[in-house]
Amino acid sequence: METIDSLFSIPRIDADTNFWMVRTKRGFFFNDFISKEYIAIGWNLISKSMINDHLTRSQENRLKASIKETYGESKPGTALHKCVRFCYELRENDIVVIVDNNRIAFAYVGAYYEEPNPALTPEREKEVHQQIAKANPNLHQFDCPYIKRRKIKVIKTLDVDDAVSPYLQGAIARNWHSLSNLNEYDDLVLSGCFDTYIYRGKLTVTFRVRTRDEINVLDLSDFVLHAARFLSDNHPERVHVKTTLHSPGDIILQIWDFLQEDALPLLMCYMAVFGGKVGDYEFNSILGVIKSAINSNYEKQKKALELRKLAAEADLVEQQAIEKKLQNVEAMRHLQFTSADAYAEPLAAAAKNLDIQPSSATVIDITNILKAQQEDQQPQ
Repeated sequence: METIDSLFSIPRIDADTNFWMVRTKRGFFFNDFISKEYIAIGWNLISKSMINDHLTRSQENRLKASIKETYGESKPGTALHKCVRFCYELRENDIVVIVDNNRIAFAYVGAYYEEPNPALTPEREKEVHQQIAKANPNLHQFDCPYIKRRKIKVIKTLDVDDAVSPYLQGAIARNWHSLSNLNEYDDLVLSGCFDTYIYRGKLTVTFRVRTRDEINVLDLSDFVLHAARFLSDNHPERVHVKTTLHSPGDIILQIWDFLQEDALPLLMCYMAVFGGKVGDYEFNSILGVIKSAINSNYEKQKKALELRKLAAEADLVEQQAIEKKLQNVEAMRHLQFTSADAYAEPLAAAAKNLDIQPSSATVIDITNILKAQQEDQQPQ
């Protein structure tokens, strides 16, 4: 089996990341944004060269007067503020939520640029707005006429049938501006983007509950407790839980001080939850994969410590310290075997009853792990 750390690519989000929402003019620009990988904002009259993030009062008044005259804006100051924010406050690698009437996309923000097409004048912009006001989303399409743009890298797109956290939906519903800051909803946005991520010192794992039936309290409690035990090496008190369960919905588990290089607990949890969802694998096969991973991780750590021990033959103190670490590694293997025997089956059963399914955002390809394990077990 591959080494544990090679199986994971857990997104690590910088603590200073900002989160934004961009609307798409009743959804008409959504396809254009996603297919051509950009976002944009209106008021073509205003280019980045005309503004800065520290406008004087006289500069503001002059620009607001121009916006009001050209666009008939009742609140030209709001429009100007959005232009400044789009040009100067959005930063590369911020995360943006792009909103359609029925769809949501998540993307990394890229570099600012201005579309050089001379046809994209304020008059063309207003003309498209007038056409959209009378258009049918099911019949009409429009290319975005805005010149102020930013490149994006799409992370994930949710279609109409995909479950969205009701709290994130509420945040979207409360922000009707073309550009809004969503920093206070950072965890909700990230849980929508990724099943698993590390942000501000904690690991967050989101499990998507797909059942539309009423949820049994024992299934829910079994799932949360046993998943928490796996993720924390049997210290569930370290794990915090958030739920947005409306059948379907999400179970979100968070644990502090998670290290990417010690990802075995996450693999064990994933295998128990998803192992039976990706093929005709019996529980005993899944348990065998988990134990194989435990052994593989143990052998890797043991070998590294034994090599250190050989290199430190003359240093008695370090010899004793390494010997203690070897004992701890062996004790951890025993504990993880015990946990797998005790918790994997009830966790798998609860996951089945809750219909928790892996998604495209899951950070491990369970299928490849199971196939690799089968190949390892075949006689040579």
